[in-house]
Amino acid sequence: MSTSQRSERERAANTQFEPTLNEYETSDWVGRSVPSLRRDRLLGRGIPFIKCGSLVRYRPSDIRAYLEQNVRGTNG
Repeated sequence: MSTSQRSERERAANTQFEPTLNEYETSDWVGRSVPSLRRDRLLGRGIPFIKCGSLVRYRPSDIRAYLEQNVRGTNG
């Protein structure tokens, strides 16, 4: 294995991943039901998610960004 391949692998191994939430934890956090999260995924809308086989995961940063994009209020 060349040194460039090794350093690439070392960088990938040292990358810090953000912990993810399952749909039940996400449901609690955003105050929506699990069926509504599932419906949003089916319709291609809502909070961005990660699909790993049959597992569905949500990144907290994606949840925050989605909530920020959907803030409504007065303009005064």
